[in-house]
Formats: sequence, structure tokens, C-alpha cells
Amino acid sequence: MSTGKGTHDCYEQYELKSYEKLFTCDGCKMKGFGQRYQCQLCGHELHKECRYPRTTTSHDYFPGSTFEFRDNPFTSFSYKNNRKEYSKICDACGKDICGFSYHCEADNLDLHPCCLNLKKDLTVDEAVFSLRAKVSSKCMWCRKRKISDGKRDVPGWSYVSACKKYHVHVYCMAEIVHAACVENGEMGLEKVDMWKLARVSGNRGSRSGGAVFGTIKSILKIILSALLGDPTMLISNVFVELVSRGFQ
Repeated sequence: MSTGKGTHDCYEQYELKSYEKLFTCDGCKMKGFGQRYQCQLCGHELHKECRYPRTTTSHDYFPGSTFEFRDNPFTSFSYKNNRKEYSKICDACGKDICGFSYHCEADNLDLHPCCLNLKKDLTVDEAVFSLRAKVSSKCMWCRKRKISDGKRDVPGWSYVSACKKYHVHVYCMAEIVHAACVENGEMGLEKVDMWKLARVSGNRGSRSGGAVFGTIKSILKIILSALLGDPTMLISNVFVELVSRGFQ
């Protein structure tokens, strides 16, 4: 296994830091928030999952599949664009793999390091949301069943409630983070427009509706924290406040 030390010569100078702002991980090239390992010489930053990768690992969603760590992405030459392009996407979030990843050769599966944090089942207030590849309801964010990045249908996971009424694409959660960076810079998620989530239900004024909203807010917080490699939940206060405003 490669340990990732080849990313630059001062790899051993990383120290654990914590800032309430977004960053781009120099290992997996995905966004992170809160805790990160920062090089004191060059300023490079890594998720914990990328600073200390595992030789092999597994995920409950793929029982029997063994994933091996890779510090270089798969690429292929595109004759159409006359250049090398990334040739693998993450089977969890549907985003291109541009850096560190875990690959299962036998089953042709790929995951970002932080996507390994996504639990197969999430339970909040006795409500269970489970990972699914196929869904029958529309995503709370994009209002679609299938994911598309404009060029292709994107495979990926969704968290679906036991009643199958509520679901959200993991891809869409990654898009929320991307939008925060493009529109507002790297200073966090405080300006993300969450109004779309208010359309989840027409009963937001009822007691039962309020309980549902509280559960969904908690589920979304957990998903984002996993994708951003934020085990200390530093994102929680900001995100919960954003979603609360969206439901008003």
C-alpha cells in the first residue's frame, strides 16, 4: 500500500488543526470542514481518512467486497478532448475520483475515503434512513429520482426513510458543499440557500410535521459531517440553523 507520503516531501510535518471553514483535501481532492491535518511547512491539508489511510477496508453496503487504498486516480485518454481524464466515479456520491480512493478490483467498485464514513443505516428519533441504490420517491433537494450532472446519469446512493416518503441523494449533499464554495468562497456554509428543503412536506405547521423536520435535519447533518470528514460535528450548529430557516 502507498501511504500517501509521495504527495510532497514534508508529509511528516502535519499537525491536527480545527477551523470552522471549508478546505480542499490535498489527498482525495474533495471538500472538508472542521478538523484537518495541516502541514506546517507548505500548508497542505488532509482529511483524517487521507492522512491515515488503511491498507484494506470494507463497507457494510458491499458485504464481501474488499477495498484497497490507492493514492493515484484511474485515468484514461479521451480522444474527443485530446487529454487524460479521470475514469472512475465514487459508487457512493457519484463524484469523479480525482485523488486518493479505495478500489475493489474484484467487483469494480470505488469509494472516496470520506464516503466510507457513510453508515448503511441511520437512526434518529426512532426513524430509520437506509442507503439505497434505487429509489421510488423524489429527492428532497433536486426533486428528481435519478441523478444527472448534465452530461450523464450518475449512479450513487440515497438515504431513504423506512416509509419511503423521504429521501436525499448523497450526490446532492456533495453539491450543496460545492455550491457553498463556488458562490461564497471557502468561509463556510452560512450563505447556502436551503429554501428548497421546505418543500419536503406541506404539514410543517403541525406537531407531527415539526417532528419530521427535526429528524430530517439531524439526518442531513450526519450525512454532511460524514462527507466532509468532520467527526466532531463542528458543522452541526451552522447547518441546523440553516435548515431551520428553510422550514420557516
